[in-house]
Amino acid sequence: MCSTPSGVNQHPNTAMKTKLMRITLLALLPLTPAAFAQTKEKDEAKKPAVKEVIVVEAAAPGTLAASIRDAATFSILTKALKAADLEATLGDPKGSFTIFAPTDEAFMKLKEGTLDKLFLPENKEKLRSLLMFHVIPGQFTTSDLKEGKLTTANGEKLDVDIDGKTIKVENAKISKSDLVLKNGVMHSIDHVIVPKSLDGFAGLDEK
Repeated sequence: MCSTPSGVNQHPNTAMKTKLMRITLLALLPLTPAAFAQTKEKDEAKKPAVKEVIVVEAAAPGTLAASIRDAATFSILTKALKAADLEATLGDPKGSFTIFAPTDEAFMKLKEGTLDKLFLPENKEKLRSLLMFHVIPGQFTTSDLKEGKLTTANGEKLDVDIDGKTIKVENAKISKSDLVLKNGVMHSIDHVIVPKSLDGFAGLDEK
């Protein structure tokens, strides 16, 4: 069989096969370093940008909320402040408050089931009102407290009773006093105090 003379056009099918073979060989060739770098850059560009997440603590160090959170005896109060969205308020270093803080032991004196009911989402405002009844706007050390009534952060008044060195707010006795912090003063108390607006709710009126 005679070979195709030089200068004579090849059959179209033969030319097509030759072109496909060249493309296949080029595809199989390893990428040059420059081509590899370009390919990598394209792949990186396709990846979604990773956003930096900045975690901001609700309670600034040295504040009432931070002190309550870090103390071993206020785990229930810490949970309650978070549930009622009050952690940021008492964690603001620019604030000025006095809190009568019930210890875990004080909360455990409540009727069984009371805490569970208070922590239900539908009772958030009741929990908030209860906690704000323990907070006084302004800073009051024990030397500043006088017998009579104080207006709390929930708008209701509580009774202050002073008998010698013993100070009571409602039915609760101040067990540890005058912890002065960046945004206020904290006094530990041995009972949860209940505003009249919540008297009878979930057994809160039972002592």
